[in-house]
Amino acid sequence: MTAVMPEAGPAGIVAGLRRAGYTVEQSGNFAVFDYLVEVGPQAGTTVRIGLELVPDWPLSAPHGPHITPRLGHPHGAVHTSPLGPEWEHWSRPPADWAQDRTVRGYLRHLRTLFAQLENGRSA
Repeated sequence: MTAVMPEAGPAGIVAGLRRAGYTVEQSGNFAVFDYLVEVGPQAGTTVRIGLELVPDWPLSAPHGPHITPRLGHPHGAVHTSPLGPEWEHWSRPPADWAQDRTVRGYLRHLRTLFAQLENGRSA
């Protein structure tokens, strides 16, 4: 029996997001898609997520999501984003990447980050 290897590189990220049901656009070195927040004070809100297309996916995860509209990071680690002034970069790589190097694992990371928001701003 042969193990099925996940697609690698930027194409692997894009393919995984599409398999998860997202319509993905590429903007430079980013995969950009609409994301419905499921938990926390922003539950029910649709935001745009930008994920850096890392060349060694799935060995490395995107560093942290780029979000628009600007909501404030759950731990205050907000940086400017190359996607534009209406975007913010949440400097928060997934802590458990070694256990689940998949798009599904990264989406779980996003859900955790949104659950940690307090009243729509950083905690």
